[in-house]
Amino acid sequence: MNKKVKSVKDKIYNKLDERKIKKAVSVVNNSVAKSRALIYKFIDASAQIFSDNGVSANVSSVIGFAIGLLAINFLAMNMFGWALICILLNRLFDAIDGRIARKTKVTEFGIFLDASLDYIFYTGVIFGFALANPEQNAIAATFLLFGFAASACAMLAYALVASKQKELTEIVISKSPFYLGGIAQGAETLIALVIMCIIPAWFMELAIFFGIICLVKAFSIIATAYYNFVIAERK
Repeated sequence: MNKKVKSVKDKIYNKLDERKIKKAVSVVNNSVAKSRALIYKFIDASAQIFSDNGVSANVSSVIGFAIGLLAINFLAMNMFGWALICILLNRLFDAIDGRIARKTKVTEFGIFLDASLDYIFYTGVIFGFALANPEQNAIAATFLLFGFAASACAMLAYALVASKQKELTEIVISKSPFYLGGIAQGAETLIALVIMCIIPAWFMELAIFFGIICLVKAFSIIATAYYNFVIAERK
């Protein structure tokens, strides 16, 4: 009898635990959704103010880039808190310039400028971490730059070839069975940089891990290119 009572109690406790977990997950999801909505409202409002005052998307990109470069200096001086602020402000301006462009006019030069400054900024921050502690971070930073450059070059080369012929522009890279879409993109990169600034001692481990992901992404793009430009074309 005691065993049956215990079994019933265990089931009740398990159900209560499941409800608590589901409630906690729901609260977290709602909080994230509300925070995201507030951030987007702030970005839209800032973009509107900038646009009304004659600040173009390209000017916003340059301002954010200049602020982002200050992170290199702060990282070199081991002032990780200030470096984090510069990184977050850079990402904020990057979001604002996109909103401004959509409110006014998206130009080819604007797209080029935004992408170019982003790549320079990210590599500059990695260089900053190497300066922060050369003996400990230099090799890991170099490896991360290797992976980052590999994935960036593979993606840009793919875009270049795809745009050379009109029929290739319709190929969507995410439809390939090889491409790891969403891996090592802006959000993941930002999260990694934030963690590196908050816990600098983890830089080596995070840099190696993220560098491996970037290399995997690079080779997945190469496989995707072969699938889309050779196999799919034959079919």
